Amino acid sequence: MRKIWQVCLVLLVNVGVAQTTYVGVKAGGHASSTFIEHTIFNLNLNSTFLPGVNGGVFVKYLPKKGKSFLNSGIQFGVNYIQKGWKQTFLTNEPTYTARMNYLEVPFEGFGYFGGKNKYFVSAGLYMEFLLSTELDSEPNSNNLGGADFYTYDESRDRDIGYGARLGGGMFRDLSIGTFQLEGFFSYSFSNFINAGDLTTETPDISNHWMLGFTVGYMISLGGDKEE
Repeated sequence: MRKIWQVCLVLLVNVGVAQTTYVGVKAGGHASSTFIEHTIFNLNLNSTFLPGVNGGVFVKYLPKKGKSFLNSGIQFGVNYIQKGWKQTFLTNEPTYTARMNYLEVPFEGFGYFGGKNKYFVSAGLYMEFLLSTELDSEPNSNNLGGADFYTYDESRDRDIGYGARLGGGMFRDLSIGTFQLEGFFSYSFSNFINAGDLTTETPDISNHWMLGFTVGYMISLGGDKEE
């Protein structure tokens, strides 16, 4: 991971003289869930979607536009992200909800094209830092109908992770600022459950994933806006 972030820093320096530099805020909604499994043992755990919100601040650099149809840039920021999942049971046991609130720091590259409406696709990595959790009371272990149950345990599990993010959308310059609409997908490569020894039945695979959208507003800090 250290080498990846070093490469990102080099890219940032290389585009330090940008044609356009934006600073913006964004917010949106998403559906999140979690993939919980074990490499050796079979788990019977049905995780479903949990709605959430996200928002943050970001910086977008557009280097000097070249002659190519497709141009590129970079962006980074800090986001507040609600992640988690719901677990359902085949019995009358109530659905269990686990929400985990993260501070996320993404670094992404993007390609874009267009005139007044600029269309883009983006990809990058992020680090995440757990801020808080909202966990339901654990279900009755005698009323699970054969299902397995695992959730976040503060004394056992990790509060720092990393993953990848893919996005796409459009942005447009107006007299009052620049507006952006984006759809995204993210997946955490790190496992938030600390399984320890694989001989235990504690899941060694526990990855968050999300599908959502954001609406953003940006102002230009200088440079010539593209027409």
